[in-house]
Amino acid sequence: MRGRCLCGAVSYDLDPPFTWASHCHCASCRRAHAAAFVSWATVKALQLRVTAGEDRLTRYTSSPGAHRFFCGTCGSHLYMRYDAEPAWVWITVATLTTPPERAPDRHYSFEERAPWFPFTDALPRLRGKTDEPV
Repeated sequence: MRGRCLCGAVSYDLDPPFTWASHCHCASCRRAHAAAFVSWATVKALQLRVTAGEDRLTRYTSSPGAHRFFCGTCGSHLYMRYDAEPAWVWITVATLTTPPERAPDRHYSFEERAPWFPFTDALPRLRGKTDEPV
């Protein structure tokens, strides 16, 4: 799979498979992406290769140990890493330019969802980053 930022300065290749694919509704993700929720695919860090524009990547630490990487030119959020889980990377599904291998199959942090966005799907709605239903 391939992906890139809006302006094309940063591009990446991603080897399947996804370990997880989910929608996140936490306030940090909503604010960082200016969206009702963000769709993430989680892969082993070795599955991601930045193929162009690595020097254009900017890192923002949104909470202790949580780092969001985005294009310093256009601002597209591309992926996220956690100090506590260095073997993993979270890719923004919307930046893929090729079809993802599968769609997200759950909602995380659903208790923090935007109250103005209606949900009618049947995917599990979970509390925080747990398997506990909301």
